[in-house]
Amino acid sequence: MGRLLLVDKPVGPTSHDVVASLRRALGEKRAGHCGTLDPAASGLLLVLTGEATRLAEVFVGHAKVYRGQVRFGSATDTDDAQGQTIASLEPGQFTLAAAELEAALAALAARTSQRPPGFSAIKRDGVPLYKLARSGRLDAASLPERPVRIDRLAPLAFDGRDLELEIACSAGTYVRALARDLGELVGVPAHLAALRRLASGPFRVEQAQSLAALTSGEAGELPGLGIAEALASLPAAVAAEDYARRLRFGAQPAPGDLHWDEPLPAPGAWLRVLSPAAELLALAQVEAAGASPRLCLRRQLGG
Repeated sequence: MGRLLLVDKPVGPTSHDVVASLRRALGEKRAGHCGTLDPAASGLLLVLTGEATRLAEVFVGHAKVYRGQVRFGSATDTDDAQGQTIASLEPGQFTLAAAELEAALAALAARTSQRPPGFSAIKRDGVPLYKLARSGRLDAASLPERPVRIDRLAPLAFDGRDLELEIACSAGTYVRALARDLGELVGVPAHLAALRRLASGPFRVEQAQSLAALTSGEAGELPGLGIAEALASLPAAVAAEDYARRLRFGAQPAPGDLHWDEPLPAPGAWLRVLSPAAELLALAQVEAAGASPRLCLRRQLGG
């Protein structure tokens, strides 16, 4: 029913290019990625194939971990090294103290929203922002902010110009926008010079296979993870025997149909639905937790 491929994307190709290469090499008619990496970024890219593509919404919301390099002294229209310089200072024209950077990083980490880059795939009235930006029809500074969550902004090294950071953040966070905003906070133009995704949800880049290995056949006959293994980190609810039979016909669970040992996560979270024999039957989503818990069946997977 399809697989989850953990790809170590190289710098250069777009995420779409990676998916197209895998589709051709593996003979898959259906494939799609779960969370874009820009061409200049490398690291973990999750790609679903075959029937697994219908589970994309389970994976796209994963929190992410990155290692990035912020370069002070120049800002670009794309907020990364691919764009045109729009402001610059020579190295001797600015000095950043460690305490100043730490204070700015703390302020940035406390934010709960960010203004996205003008050159992004977010759509306005059905048109991607990057198309509006290229045509000169976009005032990037006026874009509304979007909710984000920054769990960690940890400085790793700083040489007076380039700052190495580890970033843990919610899905949908633009690290290049963080680089731009960090520059604004310290009063020095800045952009994201390099980015590598280290993790997406429970998956680490160390588990990934290179694009070259996957497209050359070196990764093995069945690369990646089967669906049951790919979903194994999700909490589980066990279906009562009677409901396990009714579930096959799309019946929604009533109180008592599903049992779980741990407190339910927040509404919107995904759970595996297992048979009494621990077979993966379906995926459900939490609609309500607390005193009156409620789950909604979303995807049947077998059983």
